[in-house]
Amino acid sequence: MSANNIVSDQHSIIGNVANEGMTFERTTHPGAQWFYQPVQLGLFIHYGISAVHGDLDISWGMMDNPVRRKKGNGIATPREYWALAEKFNPDQYNPEEWLSAAKDAGFTYAILTTRHHDGFSLWPSEVSDFSTKNYMGGRDLVREYVDACRKVGLKVGFYYSPPDWHFDRNYRNFSQGNPEHPFEGIDHEPLESIPEMPAEHYARYIEYMNAQVRELLTNYGHIDLLWFDGSVKDLGPAITIEEIRSLQPHIVVNDRLWGFGIGDYCSQFECGLPKEKPDMPWETCQIWHVGGGWSYVRNADKYRKLEITMNQYETCEKWGGNLLLNIAPRGDGSVPEAYYTAVKEFGEALKARKQ
Repeated sequence: MSANNIVSDQHSIIGNVANEGMTFERTTHPGAQWFYQPVQLGLFIHYGISAVHGDLDISWGMMDNPVRRKKGNGIATPREYWALAEKFNPDQYNPEEWLSAAKDAGFTYAILTTRHHDGFSLWPSEVSDFSTKNYMGGRDLVREYVDACRKVGLKVGFYYSPPDWHFDRNYRNFSQGNPEHPFEGIDHEPLESIPEMPAEHYARYIEYMNAQVRELLTNYGHIDLLWFDGSVKDLGPAITIEEIRSLQPHIVVNDRLWGFGIGDYCSQFECGLPKEKPDMPWETCQIWHVGGGWSYVRNADKYRKLEITMNQYETCEKWGGNLLLNIAPRGDGSVPEAYYTAVKEFGEALKARKQ
């Protein structure tokens, strides 16, 4: 399966779908205009309990996927995956180190996965039973990240996944493209079908997601960017753009909560570049390290060649987009030395272009 097909399949599962006929209406707030001065460089940080295992992609590693098995990628049952929270101890987590290196190279913003599809929140959420409040004695990894961004001078961005597979675990299919077992539960046990989600469960979800987004937008001061990844719009919005702007009027919001086409810019160029100049503000997110997926796996200690990253940058420069490059901290919170080499080389190449 090609990278484009993998992305398309994942987007279908989490509800990232296009809204036909919709146009982007970028925010006109003066505090948001920094984002529309390309090329802005962003550092994407995919981090969570999957990194403890060392061979699981974040969230997707709990799906029973024959293609993943054939490639030798790690797979755990959801129950095994979520149990990694018990072992999560990022004693080497020091975002100031890797954010400072990015700032020196010319990056302007960063985005941390505050909660991915797996449902584990990196802050002590008051409305979740699956967060650092329950498993890390209340340690707030989001706060440490925000403080580091401000200290080094980077814009603060939050990634947040509307789909929560832990919250919805009794109504979620954990088989992904397995013809032998099209429906599977949290132990990858075959099921005849997936139970229909009751209306009262979805009502609780709406309340839960709304409260979590409000926690993120009220407990950490000025937030520059909110990066959603997934939609539940067919069942009704959990939060509106108006609610978000009432909390952070200056914020930039991507287009994945309400479906592609609604938001301040287009973020659908994932692991790929546009084939022609987009007619809207846009950003491409790329995996900078080699191997695995978005989060850390044992063979992710190497980074892509400089010429690949420069080609991505030059396309963004030519067609007015922003470049969001992903890194993956290890389970203990440290970042491979190869990142520091790659970001330094990239920064030096950018400075040479401007001389």
